[in-house]
Amino acid sequence: MAAALREQQRLVVAMAAVLGQASDTDVHQGRVAARRLRSLLKTFRPMLDPRRARLMRTDLRSFARSLALVREADVRRDLLVRLARRDPAQPPPDVQRLDGLLDDLCLEARNSLLRHRAEPGWAALLAAIGGEGAIEELKARPDVTLADLLKLVGDAWRPAVRLLEREPSEADELHALRLALKHCRYALEPVSDLRAAEARKLLRRLRDAQDRIGEHRDTLQAEHWVRANGRALGGPLSRFLLQLLERHEKRIRRQAAARARKVLPAYKDWRKATRRLRKETRPGRRSRSPGRRN
Repeated sequence: MAAALREQQRLVVAMAAVLGQASDTDVHQGRVAARRLRSLLKTFRPMLDPRRARLMRTDLRSFARSLALVREADVRRDLLVRLARRDPAQPPPDVQRLDGLLDDLCLEARNSLLRHRAEPGWAALLAAIGGEGAIEELKARPDVTLADLLKLVGDAWRPAVRLLEREPSEADELHALRLALKHCRYALEPVSDLRAAEARKLLRRLRDAQDRIGEHRDTLQAEHWVRANGRALGGPLSRFLLQLLERHEKRIRRQAAARARKVLPAYKDWRKATRRLRKETRPGRRSRSPGRRN
């Protein structure tokens, strides 16, 4: 567990170091590492110092939010320009104007991030997240069994299982499911070497569902942006984009729901495969769930 925490901390620090020249991929990976580390701290919090874990999760949220505008601008540009270029009926000058407007917004978001990076609080934030002793200060319990770890992974899955059993297909439900599936995936990864075949299948289905639901969310956000910026885009281009987005949203929503339905059977297979492991304990020690320390 501590190794998994340190690896995500390393990725966050590495991304922060190249922030001035960060590519779209760098920004995305930095946000993912921050979210993954924050999720691990939530999943395994009974094994950690609760105050230290809570403070680090707060700092990681601030770090991820600082990258959000850049990531959202990049995704919006890629989605809208890709959809616009697919339709040969749209005049090329309109597509070029759209591309230029979205590029300007991406640049504006990056400049805003760089200004934030120069503020005094940024250095303090990185020190709190990436300090050499930050993971050690979490004081991970040394007496944790494999059964303890798997118990907490199972606990992390409960909200997602409830959502999956309802087979969600509406936008709000799919968004809630996406957040829950992210947490499930991050909780599963540190123990994915246990019953590896079942774990790989489950992780693959988690990624497939998460990616498609994420694209659905990106489509809704792009539609909101187009409606809010109709004047800058002009009536014809705005209406054209909204028509494209409406068709795209319906198709992606169906695909997202279909992929989500494949997750629960894979999770049940993994639970069945790890049933014996969840009951194993250290010799001479009775199994117990990790709880609050005395």
